[in-house]
Amino acid sequence: MTRTIHILDPDTGLLVRVCRGPSAAGACPLAGPDGVVPCAGFLVAPAGADPEYWPLPIPLGYRHCDVTWNERARSGLDKAERAQARWQAGLDRELRRVRVLAGAKDPRYRRMTDRDLEKTALWRWRLTGEAQSLRRSQEKNERQAQSYLAFMRYRRASRSVRATPPA
Repeated sequence: MTRTIHILDPDTGLLVRVCRGPSAAGACPLAGPDGVVPCAGFLVAPAGADPEYWPLPIPLGYRHCDVTWNERARSGLDKAERAQARWQAGLDRELRRVRVLAGAKDPRYRRMTDRDLEKTALWRWRLTGEAQSLRRSQEKNERQAQSYLAFMRYRRASRSVRATPPA
């Protein structure tokens, strides 16, 4: 993955170094012979990053690139939002279908109020396999994103980073 990651001083927030982030395998291409990443002891944040997720403190002596953790959280939230949007689109389709049937004097729907038609469409849509699958997908992605975010918040709260500037 090619991007610009800023390595920031934990005390001043000033830019100390720039890296390109982890390789496609998730490894740090700039890690030293001992495996320690060059951002260990500093804060990292992609250029133009969302302040809810960044900057992220990297502990001294750390040997992993954590940029992917925040990307996984953001990706999980995006997937959950897409699943919710698809679920809502499916409900909207079912509501339109039920209204068309009521307008065509279908005996099951013709005497229903608009509110009754909405409830019926919701009930019918929620029982479909597609709706249930989308709801499970949304919940799974939200849980994963929340796990990643909880880890990041813990790391941000424990800002115990101190180091000398990387070479």
